Amino acid sequence: MENSVNFEGNDFAVQVIAKGSYIDNSGDKSFLVETTTIRMNHVALNKWILSFMFNCRECYETDEEWKAHKTEYMEKRKAVKEKIIKVLGIDAAKGSLCITQSQSEVFTVVHISDITPA
Repeated sequence: MENSVNFEGNDFAVQVIAKGSYIDNSGDKSFLVETTTIRMNHVALNKWILSFMFNCRECYETDEEWKAHKTEYMEKRKAVKEKIIKVLGIDAAKGSLCITQSQSEVFTVVHISDITPA
């Protein structure tokens, strides 16, 4: 991935700040743990923020309205995560993935995959 990202434009952009990995051997299993620290531009950060659900059940008259609201925001967050995963070239189907906001526009992406020999 190219590390020089245009943060001046109005396109979704993610910049890799640091990347590392290690192998975790626990018992008879081995896992590859890959960590990436990223920075999002204003467009990506705005999409992340707008995919966060602030409302609660009491804001809606019916369970159906509440469930529809939750589904809408889960889909928004999924779309943002998929963009980040695509930019980083991670195969999310292998293992588990977590994206968390560290501070302001800085995020940590952790991808853990089982590499135990068959």
